[in-house]
Amino acid sequence: MLRDFSRGREMADGLESEYLKLLYYDLPPLLADYKTYEYSRLCTIIDGSKHISLNGGVNFTYYPGHFVLLPPSSTVQMKIDVPTQALVFELNKELVKKVTEKISIDLNADYNLLSESRFFHSNINDELGTCLSKLSGIAALGDKNKEFLLDIYAQELIYYLVKIKGVQQVINLELNNPLYKAIQYIQSHIKEPISISQLAYDLNMSEGNFSNSFKKLMNLTPREYITNLKLFKAKEMLRTQNVTEVAYDLGYDNISHFIAIFKSKYGITPKQYKSIGNGPVSFKA
Repeated sequence: MLRDFSRGREMADGLESEYLKLLYYDLPPLLADYKTYEYSRLCTIIDGSKHISLNGGVNFTYYPGHFVLLPPSSTVQMKIDVPTQALVFELNKELVKKVTEKISIDLNADYNLLSESRFFHSNINDELGTCLSKLSGIAALGDKNKEFLLDIYAQELIYYLVKIKGVQQVINLELNNPLYKAIQYIQSHIKEPISISQLAYDLNMSEGNFSNSFKKLMNLTPREYITNLKLFKAKEMLRTQNVTEVAYDLGYDNISHFIAIFKSKYGITPKQYKSIGNGPVSFKA
């Protein structure tokens, strides 16, 4: 297990290509300082959890299904209560810049805000999760050309990551944006029935315009976003409630339907997920 976070020791179990450094950590319970260097790092959890304090300011706990983006030259105090496996991607700054410029145009987001090197955390969506799974699979290959293969997906990884930042910029900073209002409403009423047509009407938009605008921003229809959010919430609730209680609390009167959509997304039933704690290793939220 890794206890020494020196640059050389980190790379002992790592893999480096032109655009990425991929670092694997097998960590015991500990309290330690962790540093980034000249590049940003995308940090993910395979199993376990981390409590971190960034530069003495931001405090945050994250688990599988979440990611943390650490800016260059950061100091993180890391507390780990249980054995934890983590996968970290150090990102080439020139490629990040190139992709950020593209995303800012596509989303009409503020480039200066989007390109800021700052602490950022969010859920891993399906696109990012699939890309992370591809990268971890390539890293495990015995192929002598796997560094080349990593670079093929490096731009895709950064694209999805920066896109999430751009979406969050709209959600969190543009308070008068109708999509901000819609997302805030959905998140606050996720346990209640939500009518897409009524939501569009309340925002003075046609249902078609609202749905198209929502999908352009979130890459999901409003209904898909609501379903994903309900299923993500279900994973949290299953820690303390049984499957029937969770289904009813989230507005699913048909338990079989709830079980089917949960299994479709996560590959196991809610009961199986509950019986093995956090479920199988997955990057998806």
